[in-house]
Amino acid sequence: MSDNYHDTVYRMYESSDILYKQKQWFNSNYLAGYVLECYCKLILLISVEQGHAFSGGHNSIKAFGHGLVELKDEIGLISLEGCAVSSYCIDVQSCCLNLINNWNPNKRYGADSSILNKDNLALDIHAEIEELMDMVIKMEIDGVLI
Repeated sequence: MSDNYHDTVYRMYESSDILYKQKQWFNSNYLAGYVLECYCKLILLISVEQGHAFSGGHNSIKAFGHGLVELKDEIGLISLEGCAVSSYCIDVQSCCLNLINNWNPNKRYGADSSILNKDNLALDIHAEIEELMDMVIKMEIDGVLI
């Protein structure tokens, strides 16, 4: 059974959005990180189906784990390849700077986890995942995601 990044991106977005509206900043921001992760893994999945080979010694999508920086870098490489999925590659570094710089699921219990519990950060992160979801919807409309 393979992972279903398409359903998961929606599930994480919807939960993050509900929590955002309830001003539950930490959990909203925490789940938003998974929206970015799943968006990236959707792009990787499609690109692998089109013959893309992973860089950096990765041999599978799972090998990226929760590594947003590595996923961001891989999406950047795919966007440069000029393949069919390249037009759906968002510049993650500029679009999702707050998530890239602040999200780490391994620190959810740490003393520094309070960084995600800020309303101004939540506003920025919410805008970031809205842009990601717009691209997921575009991929659906264009028939890239079934």
